[in-house]
Amino acid sequence: MEFHVLASGSKGKATFIYDQQCGILIDCGITRKQLLFKLNQLGFHEEDITYVFLTHDHYDHNKNIHIFDTGKIYSAKKNIKDLDEYHTLEPYTHRQFGVFDVLTLRTSHDASDPIGFVISSQNEKLLYMTDTGYVSQKNRQYMQNLDYYIIESNHDIEMLMATKRPMFLKNRILNDKGHLNNEYSAHLMCEMIGDNTKEIVLAHLSQEANTKEKALATYEQIFAKENIAFSNIKVASQIDVVSGGNYEN
Repeated sequence: MEFHVLASGSKGKATFIYDQQCGILIDCGITRKQLLFKLNQLGFHEEDITYVFLTHDHYDHNKNIHIFDTGKIYSAKKNIKDLDEYHTLEPYTHRQFGVFDVLTLRTSHDASDPIGFVISSQNEKLLYMTDTGYVSQKNRQYMQNLDYYIIESNHDIEMLMATKRPMFLKNRILNDKGHLNNEYSAHLMCEMIGDNTKEIVLAHLSQEANTKEKALATYEQIFAKENIAFSNIKVASQIDVVSGGNYEN
């Protein structure tokens, strides 16, 4: 399995997961031109996208989902108008999509029907979870000792509070239907990772209330405090593609 975070930030998100001629695109909050340019740089083309998953109905995720044939698109029921039963992803159920087994997880966000995924192929498992204010105990039981984690590390609390954003927006980000902060994310990964874990990618960093350096430093501090020796941590970008898994440059 290989994965490529094509874009991750408030201006638009898209992630591509590929194995054995089967590709899943998670969200399409970037333009078709940006999407195809980034895929082409990696050696892929539009026809390599076999399935399209939508995590929720916010603009930075669904902005250009309409460029795909509706037959390719899957999401939870309330995220897409008139979504039929076949294309509906039910939380805490497994479905097979080509070579991938996909377990849908319920997340906690101020959207219509937010979801995340554990995606499995060839004895490897990847978590994709962003845009959630907390991670439930029910979800945690499915997240233990996976190979790859693409996990939200949205903000540093002090940096967020120092921004000029109105208080209602700060509270929205901080509450249980908002976003994971760096410390929460790092403590979560301390509990989740295990002997199988190969890579962690920190996703959806706030442009105003976080930095790559801050997120990594927080992880380093908390991992050291918990006596966890794990250093293969990457940070997703709004601009640059961040790749992982069995991908050879």
